[in-house]
Amino acid sequence: MNKEINVSDLPEKYQNMRQQCPDLMNAYEALGEAAKKSGPLDEKSAALVKLALALAGQLEGGAHSAVNKALD
Repeated sequence: MNKEINVSDLPEKYQNMRQQCPDLMNAYEALGEAAKKSGPLDEKSAALVKLALALAGQLEGGAHSAVNKALD
């Protein structure tokens, strides 16, 4: 499930957030990678952690993305 992502394929809101708050988005992505690499979380569990973060941050697009990944 580790596939290369083209930035232009990401939702516009995500791209805008990335431009406005690059440090925050780098930290968010690093958290997701750390959760995957830490061992006990499989891909679906990592997607559910990201879903929880997106919901807590009221990030609708992030929630949609995490749900789609969890359903794969």
